[in-house]
Amino acid sequence: MARGTVQPLREVFERERPAGALPDDAEDRLIELVGRARRAFPDLAIGAERFVAALARACGEDAAAALRELHAEDFGLAVACADGVPGALEHCDRLCAPGLTAAVARIDPAADFRDEVRQILWQRVFVGTPDRPPRILTYSGRGPLAAWVAVAAQRVAIDLRRAAMPTAGLDPDANDLLPAREHPEAAYLRGRYRAEFEAGVRAALDGLSDRDRLLLRLTAVSGFSHEQVAAIYGVNQSTVSRWIARARTVVLEATEREVCARIGLPPAEFRSLAGLFLSNLDVSLSRVLDSDEHR
Repeated sequence: MARGTVQPLREVFERERPAGALPDDAEDRLIELVGRARRAFPDLAIGAERFVAALARACGEDAAAALRELHAEDFGLAVACADGVPGALEHCDRLCAPGLTAAVARIDPAADFRDEVRQILWQRVFVGTPDRPPRILTYSGRGPLAAWVAVAAQRVAIDLRRAAMPTAGLDPDANDLLPAREHPEAAYLRGRYRAEFEAGVRAALDGLSDRDRLLLRLTAVSGFSHEQVAAIYGVNQSTVSRWIARARTVVLEATEREVCARIGLPPAEFRSLAGLFLSNLDVSLSRVLDSDEHR
């Protein structure tokens, strides 16, 4: 990218996000990120200023981390899709199809159901509604685009199934954050510490990094295997297993601290039930993580 032919990219970023503190080498980093996106999709017209402006709006509070962790190729494709660049949706479809299929199959493996989910998803993600803009505008690039689409696809699939089989009197928020009712220990927790555990889980998940939240969402909720997640991230399976084990440990430890601080529960008492809680942690993740629409 020739310098001097366009507005400096750092200035573009700062114009869109004046409060974003950038590292000294931000210009070089931004040029490199745009270059990566263009090399990945040489047939797409990915504008440098448009890429950087979108990144500034989506990157969150830590701009330096956003530049360091950005999946530039996927973010460039998302920007091209949002801009209606010819060929961008076809690239996105090819990239995301395996993950979408795997995520929807956890709910219903039928091909016609998958096609219905895809149609609804593409409407929400790339077209939007009168009330909501296209969701592709919320993609931050902090995780693989294929994983982000897979999560959204499973959310659509779950919504379709719930609409088809309504359950009278069911409060979808009531028990999602606590272990299953059939365990006596869980009944004890539900009766005595229900509100505290709910707040503790939410606080613990809020403290996770973007990547760890997405890893837990993909594996615990969407049902992706470690091998499938490794393929999405381009790393080996053992690396993904370490990431996920660490994320789950962080959630449990943070929940323990939160609950014990709120109600004075002795750590030993909490830990005596921790195995039961952790084994049912997956039940809590779907609603808590799905509520973050900016992910």
